[in-house]
Amino acid sequence: MTKETKYIYDIPKFNKKSSADNTKEMLRRLDCADIDSKIIHIAGTNGKGSTCAYLGSILREAGYSVGIFTSPHLVRLNERIAIDGASVGDEEFEKTFEIVRNVSEDMVSDGLSHPSFFEFLFGMAMYIFKRRNPDYIILETGLGGRLDATNVFSGPELTIITSISLDHTDILGDSIDKIAYEKAGILKQGVPCVVFANDETAASVIEGIAKQRQAPVYRIERNDIRICDISDKRIDFCLKNSYYDSVCFSIANRAVYQIYNASTALVAAACLGVRDMDVLRAGLMKMHWIGRMQTIRRNFIIDGAHNDDGIDNFLESVARDGRESRALIFSCVSDKDYESVIQKICNAKLFDCFILTRLADRRGLDTGMMKACFTGECREHIEIIEKVSDACDRALVYIEQGKTVYAAGSLYLVGEILSQTGLVQKEE
Repeated sequence: MTKETKYIYDIPKFNKKSSADNTKEMLRRLDCADIDSKIIHIAGTNGKGSTCAYLGSILREAGYSVGIFTSPHLVRLNERIAIDGASVGDEEFEKTFEIVRNVSEDMVSDGLSHPSFFEFLFGMAMYIFKRRNPDYIILETGLGGRLDATNVFSGPELTIITSISLDHTDILGDSIDKIAYEKAGILKQGVPCVVFANDETAASVIEGIAKQRQAPVYRIERNDIRICDISDKRIDFCLKNSYYDSVCFSIANRAVYQIYNASTALVAAACLGVRDMDVLRAGLMKMHWIGRMQTIRRNFIIDGAHNDDGIDNFLESVARDGRESRALIFSCVSDKDYESVIQKICNAKLFDCFILTRLADRRGLDTGMMKACFTGECREHIEIIEKVSDACDRALVYIEQGKTVYAAGSLYLVGEILSQTGLVQKEE
């Protein structure tokens, strides 16, 4: 771990989330309070990162330069800050870190709060974007929207809200309408908003707030999207709404839920004036987002699903794969509603056996507690393998025996698997 990474990870030990005014002051001191780039702001429970990536790919295909700030990262902090599809390099990351650290420590000296972990990285991203000056900056909220550190710019070009479901209920509220209210906090006066309406209650809350702020809403529903064909390496689908009249597109991914994120990006691109079909199709097909139904080697597929909605989408994709023998590596964090997630997995009856493993993260759930939940819900074979690396070794044995192995339950699990040297191979 570099000294920069250690410092950033140690921030939560001496600071809590600060106010929007504190974040604005950090940006002012970094000379990032005013940005020439057009800002696109994205909130939602699931699909934010993928939607960012699809939209960024389309805009790049249209000839624009694009900066993207997303979270979390899977292996390295650099992943959170990207310019034109590439994570920032180590040298730029380290130089920017020093600048933001000095500003942060000056703020503390002046009696202000030190930026939180997320705010510090957001400051780094905005400092880099200010100096690189891309045509567009796509900002993904970290948590919620209304009080998120990214929600400090008054005039974005466009706002986007992806699918909404119950998650982080201890912070955002214990109902869909409360969570939707927090996500809709990114809506701005008169600024168009693209909404993927996966839940009618959430959509009603968002549209109500949009009406108050005179923000035009461009709504996408599941019924607007029809799957035409699914293969091992792509999905062909049709989109029909006010911008597209049963137009066919493709994505280079086997995850069914990605067609919803891709469709959201397509409508957003149309709102931004990008409507050339060749550009749109090429932009979608060139997007590859790691950790989302990603085949890391033959018959080994990883997915970052970690909440009820994400698991539903993951299971739908698995059910459509046509495979006969499947195993699942599962792990999760202790502060999620893991009992509900495990129940959904067992009720789906898609897996012959389960490999339960423990995350290296301090929030990783004890494997014994996981096993108790699985045993109570299913009768399939269950193995306990404490280390993720050893669980991956076991997966390779299953693959040699003819099984397809999936991994899901936490983005931390995906990150640990991706960090295993020699495990990830170029897809055949």
